[in-house]
Amino acid sequence: MKHLLCILLFIASSIVVENNSPQKVYICTGSKAYAYHVNPKCSGLSRCSGDIKQITLSEAEAQHRTPCKKCCK
Repeated sequence: MKHLLCILLFIASSIVVENNSPQKVYICTGSKAYAYHVNPKCSGLSRCSGDIKQITLSEAEAQHRTPCKKCCK
């Protein structure tokens, strides 16, 4: 339920530059990373042992990423 709420809040608060443009999220490429973030400056990304990469929300979900507990409230 929290996952769905986060997605809905993210979509509602996003600024769409072009119609049909996919929603972007941020992930850490480190081996222990498991979440996606809507804020690239989230403190959850500050401990990233890999690179921070921007991907689409659907790509993050396909990788079984979960919403960040800090920036996806």
